[in-house]
Amino acid sequence: MKEVAAAAKKPVIVVTYTATPLDISAILADDKVGAILHVGQPSVTIVGVGELLFGKTSPAGRTVQTIYPGSYTDEISIFDFNMRPGPSSFPRPDCSGKNGTNPGRTHRFYTGKAVVPYGFGLSYTTFSYAVSSSLTTDTLSLDPVRALLTSTKDAGRTFVSNDDLQAAAPLVKYFVKVTNTGTVDSDDVVLGFLVPPGAGKDGVPLQTLFGFERVHVKAGETVTVDIYPALTDFANTQLDGSKAVAPGEWTVKFGVQETAEHGQGYSEMKFNAV
Repeated sequence: MKEVAAAAKKPVIVVTYTATPLDISAILADDKVGAILHVGQPSVTIVGVGELLFGKTSPAGRTVQTIYPGSYTDEISIFDFNMRPGPSSFPRPDCSGKNGTNPGRTHRFYTGKAVVPYGFGLSYTTFSYAVSSSLTTDTLSLDPVRALLTSTKDAGRTFVSNDDLQAAAPLVKYFVKVTNTGTVDSDDVVLGFLVPPGAGKDGVPLQTLFGFERVHVKAGETVTVDIYPALTDFANTQLDGSKAVAPGEWTVKFGVQETAEHGQGYSEMKFNAV
């Protein structure tokens, strides 16, 4: 790749066929690389790659994994299945003679700086988001969540019944107006994240994806996406697997902040849950 990029008279496009989140820091830092297209495992996607490279279709994918730096493999043993960060009971893979320290796994718990964050994705056009919600105040009552968790416990269960969860009315609905502010018709994938109170402390996740919706938006037009969290998205998982409500200040985010500087939609707002 380095030799091809160095010899090329114009910027090159690197296409990666892999299911593994490989460290692409060196490729991103190469001035001769104009773009990187990640398409997963080779299959029928080969035809789709041609349409993307030659501009017949606009890319609208989102990374489904956090791309860690290569040093991540030396920090934590593959035998350590803990998601949350903290001391590891397994030796570091770099044979340093001491146990590792788990930096956390996935976008929910990883405490380091990702090479490419979860949910990252660009387009041949630009988007803007305008978000409204069904809340009439800045305060959200968690009483329906408490009632659901209590009924689950009274029924002798640890996990909330999916039927009960599906039957429960959402606490809040969000309406995201997606406007294509560019000149190319394109799909856009709206991602909804919740950041709980105390995020990143005492086992609380940094963020949680509560929903996503893919829509096609023609240049200059606006499409509204209806998206909302489930009741259990407002509760944290305890060591025994049960859930507990999380009152306090929450942040709801739509899109990935790292893509905003590239003209992709992003919006966030805060509310209090009691």
